Amino acid sequence: MSAVLPGKADYAGAPHPSGDDDFGTDASGADAATGGAASGTETEAEAGALAAPEAHRVESALQSARRASALWRRTPQAERSTALREIAAAVESAAHELADLNSRETGRLFDDALEGVRSGAEALRRFAELGLLRSGPSLAGAFSGLDFTVFEPRGVVLGLTSWDDPVAVACAVVGASLAAGNAVVLKPSGRCPALGRRLGRLFASAVPAGVIGTVTGSGAVGAALAEDLRVDAIVHVGSSEAADSLTQSACATGAHLVRGRPGNGVFIVDREVDPGWAAASAAEAAFRHAGQLRSAASRIYVLEDIADDFLEAFADQARQWTSGERLGPLVDARARKDVHRVVAQALDRGALRIAGGAIPDGSGSYYPPTILTGPAATLEGFTEEVRGPVAAVIRVGSFGEAIAEAAHCPCGASATVLTRDIAHAQIAAAELPVGTVVVNGVAQGATGTDAPGLPQTGSPVGFGPRLLDELSRPKVIHLEPPVVSRPGPGLVI
Repeated sequence: MSAVLPGKADYAGAPHPSGDDDFGTDASGADAATGGAASGTETEAEAGALAAPEAHRVESALQSARRASALWRRTPQAERSTALREIAAAVESAAHELADLNSRETGRLFDDALEGVRSGAEALRRFAELGLLRSGPSLAGAFSGLDFTVFEPRGVVLGLTSWDDPVAVACAVVGASLAAGNAVVLKPSGRCPALGRRLGRLFASAVPAGVIGTVTGSGAVGAALAEDLRVDAIVHVGSSEAADSLTQSACATGAHLVRGRPGNGVFIVDREVDPGWAAASAAEAAFRHAGQLRSAASRIYVLEDIADDFLEAFADQARQWTSGERLGPLVDARARKDVHRVVAQALDRGALRIAGGAIPDGSGSYYPPTILTGPAATLEGFTEEVRGPVAAVIRVGSFGEAIAEAAHCPCGASATVLTRDIAHAQIAAAELPVGTVVVNGVAQGATGTDAPGLPQTGSPVGFGPRLLDELSRPKVIHLEPPVVSRPGPGLVI
């Protein structure tokens, strides 16, 4: 008897997130075009009491996802891949609209935001192809039997995404989840709710009702979703503080937690490297998107031999980024206050200011490109996550010292190493505890990168094939032919 595969009619009864229902507004009823002041200023870590409208939307999303997941898992892989390609086309067709929303809500420069949208569409297409090519290993078993591995979906995936690259990250979470056969509930950052709602409608347009739901609202919404037993896996890309609280929720519910890597990126400049080229690369790594990307290099280790020339060229780069249109504002005034606190603490401890470091007059959340230098003890704040266009330059006496200092602190997802010495490049690749080591380039945090990163509670997230594995459960199948009696030598079944 052949299996009966689900059709779209089987998903009937679930509220469709792309329609005019509670999935389309946040708790304040803010219009999608403008967002809302309350949602726009809340961080991922804040969670208070759950308001009644939010509780209703959380319950509706989880009910719909749970119902849809039982059918989506039985949908043929080719149909899942087709849906992902349709979503990618929808995202790409709305690229300018999404980039504009991103720019208005988070301050990201339009061209950078547009690049993030296109990167997200590419991630969706990548997972569409990866899903079709996926297979488990065959194992050596009994002569008359078969041993092989299959991958099953986990069920309902909760995606908690940040504001720094919201489209690309959400696309990667949706792409991996759907390719693996899971239903998805997305909770975008409260700093970009209108973008989250618009993106959610695009996602939902190519799949049956309930397969993808988007719920905006306060930080309490994310907490309530994470604490619900109907969630089987959580993908979190946000602050380390929020991730730590999610670890407790996942332990209580048994959900599989996939979390972002803590810390910013690091940058190492070896001797015999051209100082001008190194400074331009460091400025790109530290100041791009106002230093708010998780790949941003907040700590730069420079060999003493070229430190003076590098700092002079780096200061010139900071002036160029200040005077041009290459640096947008921080996401909000609270973010600027947090960044300036780290800078002020370093200056109080004796760090030397090379560029920036002062809040400009006037309204808004702009913060200038800032360069500090001094002994490592004065720059301790830069060992934590710093989400702004600031860089601490630390002089070191040898390449080995640079590697040791960088590896001692959280390195985030990536490291950049500029060197003319192939042995030093190999040492960096072997010793730096990061997900991606870029030699003589600039780490950009692309959605295709995929590596384990730093040890921590919960699986570290990447946006390549490994995320597909994290959102699946492997199962080993042992299959033998039915026999009346065990065959002896030479007996044919």
